[in-house]
Amino acid sequence: MVLIHEKIVAQLEQRRLKKRDLARALGVSPQTATDICKGRSAITLPHLRNLVAFFELRADFWIDDRKLLPDASDRVQQAGNPNESTTRSGLAQIADIDRFLQRVRALAAEHQREFLSRNPDLTPEERRVLGLIEPGAGTVGRVSEALGG
Repeated sequence: MVLIHEKIVAQLEQRRLKKRDLARALGVSPQTATDICKGRSAITLPHLRNLVAFFELRADFWIDDRKLLPDASDRVQQAGNPNESTTRSGLAQIADIDRFLQRVRALAAEHQREFLSRNPDLTPEERRVLGLIEPGAGTVGRVSEALGG
């Protein structure tokens, strides 16, 4: 009988990922990710959903106790086929991406100086998405103005 935590460890090894990658994907602490990998912490339904999204493997694979490694039929068919980094980062799991982005923009605006000093390598496109450059402008703008605040 193959247990879920054994499958997780196998997938991490196969994909050369770290437990911290798993922790981010599941939205848990690194210690909890370690406990999950060792079988000391239970897999919850939200964890299962995040495993499906992170590894792009169907829930059926995770609960099938007869096989350790997936086959082609276990792959998730992504609607709109989001790229791998979007899936791995967890962004593909966010239901209302516009609302999420608005909140990130507001946070960046509140701490604009500090944010820009910590991230001097942001591209103009990244600054624009974060609302730190007004659309069509080449200078740093205020997010609160862009958000109507």
